Amino acid sequence: DFSPRRDMLARLATTPTVAPSRVRTTRTTTSTRTRVQPDGSGCAETAGAAMNVGRPIYNRISQKLTAALAPVTLNVIDESAMHAGHVGNPGKGDPSAETHFKVEIVSDAFNGMRQVARHRMVYEIIDEEMKGIAGLHIGVHALQLKTKTPEEV
Repeated sequence: DFSPRRDMLARLATTPTVAPSRVRTTRTTTSTRTRVQPDGSGCAETAGAAMNVGRPIYNRISQKLTAALAPVTLNVIDESAMHAGHVGNPGKGDPSAETHFKVEIVSDAFNGMRQVARHRMVYEIIDEEMKGIAGLHIGVHALQLKTKTPEEV
C-alpha cells in the first residue's frame, strides 16, 4: 500500500522545504547598454555633437545602386550609430554621420563576374559617397558588401 508515501509527498508539497531563517537572498545584476540616440545623447562622447539632418548618404547609395544595377534585392543598412564615439571614427562622435554601411545586393548585372569585379563595380557607382563631398559629408568610412546573382541566392 502506497498511502503513507502519498501522505508524506502531500505534506512535502504544502510545507516549505527550507526554513525561513535559512533562505538565501540572491541578487541578480543586469547590465543595461545605452544605445546612441539620434540626438547624440546616448553617451558622453556624442552628447551635444552636431547632427546631420536626414539620411542623405543612405538615400544616395540606395538610389544610385537601384538605378545602375536594377537589383532583385537591395538592402542598405546604416551601422554608423554602432561606431559613434569610437576612436578613429571620422564622424567625430556624431551618430548620424553616416560613415558605416552594410550593403547586400542581388542583381543580374553581376552575372559572369567574380566577387572582386562586382565590388569594384559597386565602388565605382558610389564613388562620391565613399570619398565625401566637401561641405556635404565626410565620406563613407567602412562598407561591407555582399554581392550575388539571383542564381546564387
